[in-house]
Amino acid sequence: MKDLLTKLSRRRFPYEPLITIEISKSRLIHNLNEFRKLAPKPEFTPEGAVAPVLKSNAYGHGLLEVAQALKHENVPFFVVDSYFETIALRSGGFKPAILVIGYTRPETIAKSRLKNVAFTVTGMETLEHLPQENRRTMHIHLKIDTGMRRQGIMPEEIDRAIEIIKGNNSIILEGLCSHLCDADDADESFTESQIHVWNRAAKKFRDVFPSLRYWHLAATDGHYFGHDIDANVSRLGIGLYGLSENLALAAKLDLRPVLEMKTIVTGVKHLKEGETVGYGRTFKATTDMTTATVPVGYFEGVDRRLSSGPGGAPNGFIQIGPNRTPCPIVGRVSMNITSVKAAGIKIGDTAIVISNNTTDTNSIASMARKCGTISYEIAVKIPEHLKRVVVD
Repeated sequence: MKDLLTKLSRRRFPYEPLITIEISKSRLIHNLNEFRKLAPKPEFTPEGAVAPVLKSNAYGHGLLEVAQALKHENVPFFVVDSYFETIALRSGGFKPAILVIGYTRPETIAKSRLKNVAFTVTGMETLEHLPQENRRTMHIHLKIDTGMRRQGIMPEEIDRAIEIIKGNNSIILEGLCSHLCDADDADESFTESQIHVWNRAAKKFRDVFPSLRYWHLAATDGHYFGHDIDANVSRLGIGLYGLSENLALAAKLDLRPVLEMKTIVTGVKHLKEGETVGYGRTFKATTDMTTATVPVGYFEGVDRRLSSGPGGAPNGFIQIGPNRTPCPIVGRVSMNITSVKAAGIKIGDTAIVISNNTTDTNSIASMARKCGTISYEIAVKIPEHLKRVVVD
């Protein structure tokens, strides 16, 4: 019915979006396979067992689009942050196993009717408030705080947690998890201490609960330490999308960015020397020149910090035309419009706002460096409403 209504709507209001985000399925699978080389290899899969993380709209890449692209891959489960994301996936027809990694209210866990969904219990308070006589069994992954001090039960609370789980027939302890807080630091001592705490906890739970199905610590950066970690699954977040802040890890793997944002040139201006561009008149033409506008701005994910600097010094770039010529952003990035310095172009020419080539000046990695931030922030700020298309 939803598909039928969508088709009818398009017939009534024909519309082709100006902006398209292409998501490469082949690159998603390639990156997944790269991390499988470093992931645990348990009995239930001939490959490294990697659980793809789809939280925060799949790190800005498109929740359902990425999920559907990977649904036939042999993975133990998919990871989301919230129950809302779980409902969105199930509503979109996505049926594989899901783990909600973020905090969920005890009453939501108890009342959930969704099949093949497990919830992470992030603290003793939640564990203690799960009903002992529940109409439905509650599948949980218990989080251990190994040193990050955000979520999870403390090591000294493990005995009490075991007592509660054993005494509650409604709870099925499906998994155990934790998170490394400093896995990309050259000083590995704190990560090693976390791994030590984790390995002790994992052994204790496996001894008490021999039917424990999953235990997982490493996320993207943690794969670097995979050989030291007692686990049968790893989680893969930002690395799945071909991005990583960990240079040592990136050197081990061939990561390929998955996302490319495309639009078109919507305007061309011929400036005379001394004329200015955009809000605040921050850019002044030092000679006669041509500029072009593209229909993207900070609302669409072009960070305002990519505006040209003092004296017109370039910070950000957008590639224009068949040769993907890098054209410097001039003036301030506006909410929905960005101007670039360009020549020999016309309205309708292709503009690559975000490149999937890591070394390009407008790749997510390059944009993050220019903005003094991390790739995560650039990626997740790409609005959900922009059209995503899964290619190749």
